[in-house]
Amino acid sequence: MKNILILILLILLTFGCTENNNTVIQLMKTTGPYKIGTTRYYFTDEKRPETFTKESEDYREVAIKIWCPALESSCMEKAPYIEKALERKKKLPNNSPLPSSFFDKIAEVKSNSFYNATISDKQEKYPIILFSHAYNAGMSANTILMEELASYGYITISIGHAYETSHFINRDGNVTIFNCDNNEFKERSLERRNTLTLQSKLNDTNNDEKLCLIIREIMDKRPKIMRSLNIWVEDTSFIIDKLEELNKTDDLFKGKLDLDKIGVIGHSFGGAVAGQLCIIDSRCKAGVNLDGLQIGDMMDKPLAKPFMFMHHDKENVINNKPNNPFFNQSQSDTFMLVIKGTTHFNFCDLSLPFYSELLNPPKEMLGSIDGFRCLKIQNDYIRAFFDKYLNNKQSILLEKASTSFPEVVFEINKTE
Repeated sequence: MKNILILILLILLTFGCTENNNTVIQLMKTTGPYKIGTTRYYFTDEKRPETFTKESEDYREVAIKIWCPALESSCMEKAPYIEKALERKKKLPNNSPLPSSFFDKIAEVKSNSFYNATISDKQEKYPIILFSHAYNAGMSANTILMEELASYGYITISIGHAYETSHFINRDGNVTIFNCDNNEFKERSLERRNTLTLQSKLNDTNNDEKLCLIIREIMDKRPKIMRSLNIWVEDTSFIIDKLEELNKTDDLFKGKLDLDKIGVIGHSFGGAVAGQLCIIDSRCKAGVNLDGLQIGDMMDKPLAKPFMFMHHDKENVINNKPNNPFFNQSQSDTFMLVIKGTTHFNFCDLSLPFYSELLNPPKEMLGSIDGFRCLKIQNDYIRAFFDKYLNNKQSILLEKASTSFPEVVFEINKTE
């Protein structure tokens, strides 16, 4: 539920940035057997007028970035880790605390993925995992996770939710930067600020009934963000509709999408979207919420699909698992993980050490856990989860606490 971009900007405004020309930018290499292709698509939903603008002719725009298992011989051109970095640099607002040198440095970094790659023919078709970013974060925020899953035979798709993402790339290749001065956006930010004290009370009790009352009050006091929850879920269902079309007619994806095996992940607010989609869209078979407070219909409709909650390790609080009521009342296999030494920001690529070196945020922004280790834990548990519930592959990681990952506090609510 945290507005990642605004928090980062506030932090940088307060603490400043330092340019480190000696920073070595290292990404995590993928560990799966597949090479990875990547591409972008851009759609307009002409059934839904855009509510963030006043123009009656504006309709909802949704951009996606896709990673897929690729035929090795077609992997020729490495894609950048952050697309259009220099174009984004040119469009920075005058008061941006982000140094232009950050974009110069990040523009040089190549991802593990390749443009114009052909989908591998090792399988007839591949399961799909849809991802929703944190509120106002970017579509590349969890690239490490998306690439890792793709390397094991998943088609992974990051969805850009217009006006509540930092930017996305349009059909013509141009970069759209979404303005934080948008009135609808500002109203949502005000709602968030006005409920921070209320939300902090979630840490003060382990009682499910009391937690539910607090969550209901948060939802009541944040009607705009509840509207955004519905918009993002509609975006995601719309993308599934488009995938059904691509599977019939698209040159790259025709016949390659296993539409009977669709999973969903989200970080922060995107995690709430993942849970809500599992409640209302029957095409979604399993989901993961990465450290997001689960608002929406799950308050009254117990989970009926496999689900995983991951939380960061809040220190010195009574409760660091605000989604416990949904875990406890689940009617399907549900997992609750807490990763020791983490903060909310560790559940995305900000865990990569070079971000701290380039931007010099306060130490408390990220937890004490090694960033690469933190991402490996997420990658391995999330892959084990989808391997089981989309591909029917068993994993010891999902049976009990693992000695290989002592940082993980593991619980399972297993249905027979």
